[in-house]
Amino acid sequence: MLPLNKKIKLGRDNVRITSALNLSAASAALVILSAPAHAQDGTSQRGLDTIVVTAQKTEESLQDAAIPINAATGEELRQLGVLDAASLNKVAPALYVTNTGGANMGYFVRGVGNFSNNGFTNPAIAFNIDGVYIGRPSSTIASFLDLDRVEVLKGPQGTLYGRNSTGGAINIIPNKPVLGQTSGGLSVGYGNYDSVEATGYGNIPISDNVAARFAGTYTNHDGYFEDGTSSAEEIALRGQLYFEINDSINARVSGDYAKSQGTGPGLQIEGYYAFAPFNPGFEVPNRVFVPLGAPDFSGLHVPSTLQFIADNATTAPGFQPVEGFIYPNRSDTYWGVNAEVNFDLGFADLVVIPAYRVSELDNQLNGPPFKAAIVQDEAEQFSFEARLSGDIGKLDWILGGYYFDETVKGVNTFNQFAVGNNNDFDSKTESLAFFARGTFNITDKFRVVGGVRYTDESREFDNIGQSFTIVCLDEPPAGPPSCPDIPSMPAELTLAEQLAAFPAGALAVPPQAILAQAATNPIGVPVVSPLGPFDIISTPGGPVAVPGALFIVTPNDLVGLEDGDEEVTYRVGLEYDLTEDNLVYASFENGFRAGGFNTAFGLESYAPEFIDAYTIGAKNRFFDNTLEINIEGFYWEYEDQQLAALTVDARGNNSFATRNVGESSVKGVEVDFQFAATETTLIRGGVQYLDATYDNFQFNQVDLSDDTDPPNFLTPVTGCDFTQVINPAPPPGTASRSFDIDCSGKDALYSPDWTLSLGVNQTFNLGQYTLTGTFDARYRGERVIGFQYLPTQIEDDVITADASLTLRPNDGVWSVTGYMRNVTNAFVRSIAQVGSGDIAAASVEPPRTYGLRISADF
Repeated sequence: MLPLNKKIKLGRDNVRITSALNLSAASAALVILSAPAHAQDGTSQRGLDTIVVTAQKTEESLQDAAIPINAATGEELRQLGVLDAASLNKVAPALYVTNTGGANMGYFVRGVGNFSNNGFTNPAIAFNIDGVYIGRPSSTIASFLDLDRVEVLKGPQGTLYGRNSTGGAINIIPNKPVLGQTSGGLSVGYGNYDSVEATGYGNIPISDNVAARFAGTYTNHDGYFEDGTSSAEEIALRGQLYFEINDSINARVSGDYAKSQGTGPGLQIEGYYAFAPFNPGFEVPNRVFVPLGAPDFSGLHVPSTLQFIADNATTAPGFQPVEGFIYPNRSDTYWGVNAEVNFDLGFADLVVIPAYRVSELDNQLNGPPFKAAIVQDEAEQFSFEARLSGDIGKLDWILGGYYFDETVKGVNTFNQFAVGNNNDFDSKTESLAFFARGTFNITDKFRVVGGVRYTDESREFDNIGQSFTIVCLDEPPAGPPSCPDIPSMPAELTLAEQLAAFPAGALAVPPQAILAQAATNPIGVPVVSPLGPFDIISTPGGPVAVPGALFIVTPNDLVGLEDGDEEVTYRVGLEYDLTEDNLVYASFENGFRAGGFNTAFGLESYAPEFIDAYTIGAKNRFFDNTLEINIEGFYWEYEDQQLAALTVDARGNNSFATRNVGESSVKGVEVDFQFAATETTLIRGGVQYLDATYDNFQFNQVDLSDDTDPPNFLTPVTGCDFTQVINPAPPPGTASRSFDIDCSGKDALYSPDWTLSLGVNQTFNLGQYTLTGTFDARYRGERVIGFQYLPTQIEDDVITADASLTLRPNDGVWSVTGYMRNVTNAFVRSIAQVGSGDIAAASVEPPRTYGLRISADF
């Protein structure tokens, strides 16, 4: 078994490369974007170096990996400003990461992904930290601490990674302890928005056979928005111990902790879609968009924006002014322990990886927007993986087993003024898988690869929930009514707290009576209370209090739900070495994302989704290892596609839910290159052409109008085609009207036709010092960033750029770096939604940031 710091010779490159745990300090000056591999420093001979990756569960050079993959070293990530997953598209242009509020992250690769990753939805990208799959990848600050490298795999990874990898996989690999080495480093920085960054690490030899490594980071910055939102304060720690027990056994134990606080991402309010009945010819039928015209990065909570919303927007069916937004905050804690034990059995190598992780989320956010969404979730997971690998003659083989057990408990409320829901849920997932992979070396140049994975998964779900609705009773005949004095639902976590927070005398039925009846009523049978202020009317029998609205609470318990999946996924591939530096390959691989449950009424469950991927590619080095050109052609077929997004449930409540909406096809070509033009000049870039279309994207949504309204009155806020469906005999508790919505033929989400990148890395020799400048630019074409396909959810094409300048002495002990990210201060929206009161809002990528960082190694 190889020691952790031993130099090895890998594959076609026929160059000696250092294990990724002992990379040369020269790489610190070099930054790569599209196909990150770094040129050697100015004192070395001209040529491209090599990154070692383990994406296929075996150690190989990046250019030998016959799969679609991008990779970058830890120093390259820092130079690019990639401090969390949201910035990984700088490394892998095919990847988009969105943050919709609080700790909620969404991941997309070439249109495959989802907006929401909460306690009861599944990601489409397998997120792995130190070889451990993370079921709820909501925080990433600890993940990006003291990194060796990041690997981004594109396309389904159903064989080696299994469930929930239909779009690909992200592998975060930290630096590991090194025997016999005392070393460390410290970096501190300051920038605009009062940004403070401090990071340090230390490698300590404890004995000849034991070493430890510790790392920590602290970051803090003020909000990017005028209202103070998008602020963050985060701390992360990691400790590792490595034991070389004997020549045949070594073990490593790791533990990490992270705390994330702040407001979470801010919201840019763009306007609202005003109701304009009987105008089906409008761009959005029966709606006209009224822009706010607020300055960029103003935020929801500035007084002028709040006043605009209060003066114009109303809720349905309460039809009250939209006011009283709760200011966001988050306080999340993450920790985990894992181990890796390696055995050299002589005939094969065995690795076992047990892991245990916990995340605790306490978020209050405004979302798309909401009055308040309050999320308190705790996720606990245990996993165990074992892999046996070896070779028999011309066959290299891997056999493995994997077990995953996750429990997520949460108390959530999603308050949208007149409608909303409360949920107290408990979700459990158990998954068992076995996999095998073999590479048959038919000749020294030609290989056939095959793999298969069997997965058996079971899921259980319980939820004690209620939906609430405020219905205005003052309905004039000409259109939507107005109840300006009716209070909206107080923003509290539980129904009991909400009822207690209503103004005194507003509820005709006492809160305790509402709670008691809601607890005993059958599912779907509402509790109704008149809601004031009340008009006092004189009658022959005396004065009568007439309510202005009704407050309705409907139980929505889901108890004892059970489901599961039993799937077989596989991969076949061909690899051929044209020369030692030129590889061509072709493969087919499929994958699936597990089904699951929702808390939304009428959308309680959803089925698995499936994807088939066909890939051809070539990886090439030319001109004495100075020019690298890689090309990939891909075609994906996507069935029973899951869409996790804000929708309307069967009672008319806006709810986050996952559902199966249809089929799509994804095809295109990606080319990336890098060129060591001189010993001190590196040029790199890439281009992706993507054609991703929803071939069949259909779903049904409740119609909030009633039998007294004319047809197609309260039409959905959507840019897709729709048809009204009238059910003369609806099931109890459901609407009599609905809409069939058809988005077939639309572009897939986050799928620009063209994505281009170009960068340069230039080092100047200044006697005893070197000065290294980097500049990286990226073009993203027009793309869809919202699931309703509204005009405000189409993002224009944009060019963004980052730059840095680093001075260091030739001995490399210290360095000073000045950096600027988003040089042109481009205003780039990452996700656009329409929420309460039909208000259009967007989350935004960070503005221009700049600062100075001082680093030292010892």
